[in-house]
Amino acid sequence: MALIWLSSGDNRDAGEIRQRFALSLFFFQMNGTIWDYTDAWMSDINECLWMGVQCNNRDTVNSLAVDTNNVYGPIPTELIAMDGLAALAITRNHLTGTIPSELFDMPRLRELRLYANRLTGTIPTEVANAKSLESLRVETNFLAGTLCTEIGAVSTLTDLNIGFNDFILRIPSEVGQLKRLKFFRVNSNSFSGRLPTEIGRMDSLQSLGLTENLLFGSIPSYFGLLWNLRDLRVAGSGIGGFIPTELSLLSNLVRLDMAYSNFRGTLMTEFGKLTNMFFFSINDCNLEGPLPSEMGNMWNMTRLQIHNNYFSGT
Repeated sequence: MALIWLSSGDNRDAGEIRQRFALSLFFFQMNGTIWDYTDAWMSDINECLWMGVQCNNRDTVNSLAVDTNNVYGPIPTELIAMDGLAALAITRNHLTGTIPSELFDMPRLRELRLYANRLTGTIPTEVANAKSLESLRVETNFLAGTLCTEIGAVSTLTDLNIGFNDFILRIPSEVGQLKRLKFFRVNSNSFSGRLPTEIGRMDSLQSLGLTENLLFGSIPSYFGLLWNLRDLRVAGSGIGGFIPTELSLLSNLVRLDMAYSNFRGTLMTEFGKLTNMFFFSINDCNLEGPLPSEMGNMWNMTRLQIHNNYFSGT
């Protein structure tokens, strides 16, 4: 269908032929006739003017975004013909099939956003080929299996979100190699095992989400080295034990969610050093003893949840 369209009328000469072929094939394979919006698609005007398509000053497609547009079907591998593509976003649609490994061979790809679809399979090991990738967001799909160790080779990553899938077994220690990563979210999966201490080496990390998993063990003391961390969520992750005093070194922390976990012992007085924190949730654990008076130093606190523990005193 794409070739027939391309060879008819003025369709071939209205833009760059490889781009027009890749985009027309994308349209037909992704059931474009039932998209909610198709402004200028499959017309004889330059493809840079089609809805969701952006080009640079040389008319090279560098961004394709068709979010929330009733897009159906598997992602066509022919998209790699657009070797200038830096951002691909097909979110909140009905994508099926697996993530094509060929996407990670695109030399300029910086952002890949495929969240809120029906993708299956796992993240291909070829992700290691992505030399420019900064953002990989595939949350809220039906991905499963293990998170490949090759993810640690994508040294350019700043945002990795694989939450709300069904990944299993351990979080690979290789994630500790992602020195530029700022946002790491694996919420609502089936990860098991202990947290890798190597996460403590990710000193650019600002947000870490581990909630609703099948982990065990305690929070590694190395997490106290995450100087830039602002948001730490481990509620319902399976983690427990004694809370390491090293967490008090996280002076930039504004949100700490540790509820519905197996933490035990007493709350450390060092929590009073976390004066930037406005949300602290540690309800439904096994903590006991008095609340430290030093918590009164947490001047910015607007939400404190400590119910269903064994605290004493007044």
